[in-house]
Amino acid sequence: MKALKDNSIAFSWFGIIGVAVFIIAWMCAASIDATWQFGVNTLSEFGISDTDASYYFNYGCRITGILIVVTGIGRVLYSKNAGYTIGGILLAVGGFFLALVGVYTMDTDAHSLVAVCMAVFLFAAIIAIAAGNWAADRKVFAGVGIASAFILFVLAIAGDTAVLEAYGIIVAMIWFLAESVNVILYRRKD
Repeated sequence: MKALKDNSIAFSWFGIIGVAVFIIAWMCAASIDATWQFGVNTLSEFGISDTDASYYFNYGCRITGILIVVTGIGRVLYSKNAGYTIGGILLAVGGFFLALVGVYTMDTDAHSLVAVCMAVFLFAAIIAIAAGNWAADRKVFAGVGIASAFILFVLAIAGDTAVLEAYGIIVAMIWFLAESVNVILYRRKD
């Protein structure tokens, strides 16, 4: 039987591109909609903006969500570690819900459910992958995951929704970039 060729690095690049797409979409939306304020308005308000910011944000969520799904699938396909496998599944599901955030905007009843599901699945993925990193003796990357989960937990308890979304997305993007670098550096050693 032929062994599966390791393409985990390619899947990690999808994750890095996803973060770049979201950052660009956020920057474009913020530059177009001058009424939006960091930490005051939720990011989801871009999705219902009267300006073209809604197009940037909604398509940014859809594209980034799809890229996260692909990254999660890659994590499942090329991991032997249970934490990584579970984390990959959770990433894929969280990415699916992120794509739906770009479909079900704040003016629909489904938006809150989709946004909360996205946040919960991505938060759980951070925890699962941190456990996988710990088991694989990648303590630095496990520490990044633990710190990210802790910061997100504190933001969820202490901050309002606008603060949680803005800073939470930034923390999640930093973790996602670090985790993509983790896979690129240590391919198939798990």
